[in-house]
Amino acid sequence: MSSPIVRSVEIAAPAERVFPLLVEPASLERWWPDVAELEAREGGRFRMRFGESVVSGDVAVYEPPRALALTWAWDGRPPELETRIDLTVTPLDGDRCRVEVVHSGWERAPELRPAHDAGWAHFLGSLAALAEGRPFERTFKP
Repeated sequence: MSSPIVRSVEIAAPAERVFPLLVEPASLERWWPDVAELEAREGGRFRMRFGESVVSGDVAVYEPPRALALTWAWDGRPPELETRIDLTVTPLDGDRCRVEVVHSGWERAPELRPAHDAGWAHFLGSLAALAEGRPFERTFKP
């Protein structure tokens, strides 16, 4: 299956409080990668480590507090396997927001899609819990 992964979560926190959790390396490390480096600007670079796996790429879109897009390439894999992550933060009524992720580009690596889909389900839940001040299990166990 090569269709984009599309997942979203509603968070009981305003977009202005949630967006920094998507772009500040220390905040990212609290809910998503083990190690994060991210230049929070369009054209900036990023690098993240998840256990032994490393991904890197460019910040394709940076529109705080509403949108972030990253090109996503795994170290040690052919560059044509690059995918793209689009994160959108939409304000809702009552100091709430929705975070939606669209992770596309699975045409050349459909075998990697199921694990990433499960990962997004887990990590979006971790993001919501962190933003809302609830406990959560950060470690993803596929």
